[in-house]
Amino acid sequence: MTQENPTLGAIYPDDMWIDSDINRMLDEFRKFLPEHVPMVTVRTHVPMFSEENGAPDEDASVALGKWLAENGDIETAAARLMRLQPSLFAYYCTTASFVSGVAGDEALKQRVEDATGLPCTTASSAIVGALRHLGVRRVATASPYMEDVNRALSCYLAECDIEVVNSNPLHRLQDHGIVPPTTIRAAARRADVPEAEAILISCTGQKTADFISDLEEEIGKPVVTSNQATGWQVLNMLGMEPCLPRRGKLFDSEPYTQNQRN
Repeated sequence: MTQENPTLGAIYPDDMWIDSDINRMLDEFRKFLPEHVPMVTVRTHVPMFSEENGAPDEDASVALGKWLAENGDIETAAARLMRLQPSLFAYYCTTASFVSGVAGDEALKQRVEDATGLPCTTASSAIVGALRHLGVRRVATASPYMEDVNRALSCYLAECDIEVVNSNPLHRLQDHGIVPPTTIRAAARRADVPEAEAILISCTGQKTADFISDLEEEIGKPVVTSNQATGWQVLNMLGMEPCLPRRGKLFDSEPYTQNQRN
């Protein structure tokens, strides 16, 4: 799929509620795309939890992820974005795309494709493609997740023959998009163990673009993140070579080929 003027349609759940925070996250998405690939965006609703409106307990955060994936908002949002003529779609939420396993991820993509007639990727499937492309089978993970979501991530990766050898979740129920970059970077360093072939920083709310290459140099192994992998997958789907400076080994490696896709 190669187009003269391709445009990415990005769909993301709004769990920040403040425009300045949202804009910083969208800027992070764009840091993994070349300037000549514009991005148009649409958000889906995320309920805000509090003691007053009944915050779920820890084991309910997977249920929230499934609700976000399955309540119909994603395909409705994609259809609304069609008037801006995107070339393809990417769903920028890792949790919602892995909580129901590979089958749930594939179903999410299919619903968007059925609603729009355009190809779609998700953060989770992009991560798997990126790890496979780098030849990685064992990872250490860092994330803002609660423990039930962290377990679901490990199960999803196991379905894809990728073993999580260590994990370091921050156990945050919400406000994932405002975790300071220094906090998630430190979590990634703590997650690293000798048997891990790479570090995975999961969650599209994490701001990682400005430190990926430095962290790779520090730990001596690849770092893959949700937004990095999604941008890389988008470029491959557009038939473009994914090559950007200081965005990690993933963007330094040889072009991805169609027979490597999930």
